[in-house]
Amino acid sequence: MEPHEIRRMRMNQILLTNGTMLTVLILFFTIINVFTIRFPHFFFTLAVLILIQAIFGFIKRDSTKSFLPILEKVATYEKQKMGDEWSKIRKVSSGWSLVLSAFMFFQFYMSLDYEYGIFQIDPIIMLIVIIMAIVVTNIGMLIHFRKVDRSTSESDMKGYTWKSNLIAGVVGLVFGLAIFMMTIYYVISNI
Repeated sequence: MEPHEIRRMRMNQILLTNGTMLTVLILFFTIINVFTIRFPHFFFTLAVLILIQAIFGFIKRDSTKSFLPILEKVATYEKQKMGDEWSKIRKVSSGWSLVLSAFMFFQFYMSLDYEYGIFQIDPIIMLIVIIMAIVVTNIGMLIHFRKVDRSTSESDMKGYTWKSNLIAGVVGLVFGLAIFMMTIYYVISNI
């Protein structure tokens, strides 16, 4: 693939990812503002959606097929560049989706006894969280693109799955801590 083709493909991938995230978030905010949603319903729906994603990932396995041509093109390109690491990343990703789904089912079970468990969101906190999530997602994609696009052989990608998961775990921990501290500060400042 020529450098200008790769650049165009990556730009389309970024646009698709950000467009999808924004569409889902707008839909989410519309739904929670129109309907009264209880925590158990929220966690159950989220758990089922993530479980479907995990099952689909395990069923799909090493296939690069996608209903969106840009994603199929990206998968084919990355599979060719990454070799075995591409399959490992897909398996690990599906595994983490399964773990996250189980955690959401646990949250569903734990929230069944909440009397006043209505899902409400403070717009300021959510705006900050959304901006942080979009920034972290885009930075992660750019780092991934750089590593994959600059690799010259499959051996350059050796251990990439392990390293990327370790980095993602650290970033997730920092992100979670930042959100926790921001929430505590916001709650204390409004008392």
